Amino acid sequence: MFVCFSMAGSQPPMSSNPVFPLVPAAIPATCRESGSLLTTEFSNTNLFVSYDDSRRIQRIKKMFDEAQLSVSAYDTAWMAMVPTPTSSMEDSPFFPQCARWILDNQLSDGSWGLPLPRRDPSLIKDALSSTLACILALQRWGLGEQQVTKGIRFLDFNSASLKDQKQHVPIGFDIIFPGMIDYAKDLGLNLPFKSTDVDAMLAKRNVELTSGFGRNAEGRRAYLAYVSEGIQHSQDWDMVMKYQRQNGSLFNSPSTTAVAFSHLQDPDCLRYLYAVLDKFENAGLSFLTPAIYPLDIRSRLSVIDTLDSLGVARHFTNEIKMLLDKTYQCWLQGDEDIFLDTTTCAMAFRLLRVYGYDVSSDRLSPFSEDCFFNSLEGYLKDKTAVLELHKASQIIYREEPILEEISSWTMKFLKQEFCNGSIYVDQPGESISTKLSFQVHDALSYPYHVDLERLGHRRSIHHYSDIDSTWTLKTYWYPSFRFPQSQVPLKEFYFCSLYFASFWY
Repeated sequence: MFVCFSMAGSQPPMSSNPVFPLVPAAIPATCRESGSLLTTEFSNTNLFVSYDDSRRIQRIKKMFDEAQLSVSAYDTAWMAMVPTPTSSMEDSPFFPQCARWILDNQLSDGSWGLPLPRRDPSLIKDALSSTLACILALQRWGLGEQQVTKGIRFLDFNSASLKDQKQHVPIGFDIIFPGMIDYAKDLGLNLPFKSTDVDAMLAKRNVELTSGFGRNAEGRRAYLAYVSEGIQHSQDWDMVMKYQRQNGSLFNSPSTTAVAFSHLQDPDCLRYLYAVLDKFENAGLSFLTPAIYPLDIRSRLSVIDTLDSLGVARHFTNEIKMLLDKTYQCWLQGDEDIFLDTTTCAMAFRLLRVYGYDVSSDRLSPFSEDCFFNSLEGYLKDKTAVLELHKASQIIYREEPILEEISSWTMKFLKQEFCNGSIYVDQPGESISTKLSFQVHDALSYPYHVDLERLGHRRSIHHYSDIDSTWTLKTYWYPSFRFPQSQVPLKEFYFCSLYFASFWY
């Protein structure tokens, strides 16, 4: 059915998790010896769940109440660079708490960004970008001389990574990073980069800025608006503001919105930036600026999707229903946090249909092939968004041309990307690409209506890792949900296998 996967080197990498034992030690001996004992006890959803596992389940239930986002040092830095918009105080930060966070949260190696124990070695370019942004914020206000010196040493020590083709590249890096180098010159900051390397980066940036728009002109305009912090004074701000959302943000991005406010003093941008700060300060959390906000709907849907794929959703029935009821209301109201994000819209459609909600495929009409590739996600060739659209198109109950068309073009795109190696690249950052590679292979090899649920759970458990996965924007960041390291999914799989096997004896 999918002959490409039989080609040498095309198989997705195997998980580092051990191969399933025939019978796990976690299952009590009495049940291993007699599957019939299970038939009267299946209604007890906590059977074989240890005290530690029960605590983990309770902790997961709390994740349904509040989306937890990881800090973005990059976005915090751009908010810290916003000046007070009054003529008498232009030399002071409008958000001093952001500058304080930068001063207090430099890492031991002099960088800012993803925590060192969890930072993948292929994410040095991301660390360089976040670190330079934080250095600029401190230099802008004459703060943290010691931190600036230490940060510059980190840039010097890791400057070779700028030319390393094996490094993962954040979105817009080739425009934003050279733009920050230009800004550093304006601030009188001497950076430890070779002049030849800087010239090469600036030349590449100019080529990207001046290249033609082509057939996806709208997608390119959205991209240039999204990376406004790398363009600054030569930006077309009237064009940028066409992408402002009802919440006042640009693309739900704190960094893009902060730069726009610095140039335009738009009150709706300011309203959004205050909302970002208030969200976490009112929750009693230490100051935090995420890479994207809000993300509540997508984050919570991801929780449901993960629990479903691991086969443990029955432990969270009430929480899932409550969340999907809220999502359905947002769907009916045309909430832009759903419909302006391809991944969220596709995931919401799929999960709502699977759980029996009445949702029309007409709302997916903006995701035809031509429309998608003329959007920001299409311009960036967002494979996660295409994968979610493909999975959504499989939940088809009758002749629905919209879903049939989406299924056709997404399958073609994913097969092509998988076969040419752009989805999985064998490099030091294996944990970043392995999960997507498995998901694409699984979705194409096992369509929804021909897959067996428990075998799908087995594959997901086998490939699931407690190693942190990252999501890619202008910086890398951790999603809000990882199933805590435990044997609950594995126990659940074997328990259900023994239960169903008991009917044969």
